[in-house]
Order: sequence, then structure tokens, then C-alpha cells
Amino acid sequence: MTTTNLFVELLVIGVGAACWIVLTVMGVFGLEWVHIELLQNYSVVVVLLALVYLLGIITDRLADYVFDKLFSAPLRARYFNEKREYQNARRLIFSTSDRLADMHEYGRTRIRICRGWAVNAYLVAISFNFFLYNQYSTAEWYRTAMLTGTTAALLLSFASWMSWRMLCSTEYLKIREHADFLRHQNSLTTDNLVSQYREAA
Repeated sequence: MTTTNLFVELLVIGVGAACWIVLTVMGVFGLEWVHIELLQNYSVVVVLLALVYLLGIITDRLADYVFDKLFSAPLRARYFNEKREYQNARRLIFSTSDRLADMHEYGRTRIRICRGWAVNAYLVAISFNFFLYNQYSTAEWYRTAMLTGTTAALLLSFASWMSWRMLCSTEYLKIREHADFLRHQNSLTTDNLVSQYREAA
């Protein structure tokens, strides 16, 4: 994976984290402190991008920990007897074939984005309700906005989670197949070398 791809990936995840954090802050302090014109300042934009990138890193690590504890093991168990077997298969691929490694890294990028947004969208649903309740609970449109926003955020969270599951299942299957292929190729190469050595002797 290139540095640019990793940067963009973490930005995509970080934007989601920024959304629920901003909603939470606005729920506490209101909207008076928000000054959109600051975004016209290049220095402010650079600082915001750096913060979003940092949020992407933190959210990715948090989501990785939560999903590994709650969801990853049953999916992985369909294709590998234990976690170490999966890790060894990945090491074989990444140390043997750059082309296969690049393909798996692309898949991992999509997995991380879906995983991050499954967490972010769920937190957006909570922070959105918090924001509306604190700032607009007396408005006529409050309940409609709450229902619409919460439903949309939870649907996005569920869709991201389902996409993560499907992408992970495909990833585990491909890793097992590609690792078996590489082991077979390495075995054939070794057998050929032994045969050539015997003929030469």
C-alpha cells in the first residue's frame, strides 16, 4: 500500500469520527462558536486535516480492537483452525508474492473503511440525538428529524458492518487459497531442485 492510499483511507475514517465529535460538542455548547469562514484560511484547513487524520488512526485502532473481540473470530474460524494459522498464511503471501500482497492490501483497505464507519455511524446516531435533544427539543420538527437522522445513521452502520463481514469472509477465503497455492508452488520448486541435483550428481 502506498503512503497516499493509507493517508486517504485514514482521512475517510477520520471524517466520520469528526462528525460525531462535532455533533457532541455542538450539543453541549450550541452553534454560536462555529465560524465557517475559518475554513477559507489555509493554515486552519491544514490543522483540521491533521486532526482528522489523527482521529482516523485512533478510530481504526479502536474499531480493530472491538471487532477482533466481538466479530472476527467466528468468521476466521470458518477458514482457519486458529489465529496463528491465519497470520502465518498472510506472512507467506506478503513475503513471497508482491502481486498477491498488493491485492490483499486493497481488500484490507475496504475492510478497514467499512469497519471504521460501522463504529462512526453508530456514534453519529447517538451524538445526533444528543445534539437535537439539547439544542432543538422544543422545535416542531424535532421528532421527525430525530427519527430520520437516527434511522439513516443506524442503517449506514449496519450496512458498513454487513459489508465488513462479506469482505472479511472473502479475504479469509482468498488468503487460504493463495497460501495453499504458494505452498504448492514452493513444493514443486523444491522437488525440481532436488531432481536436478540428483541428475547432476
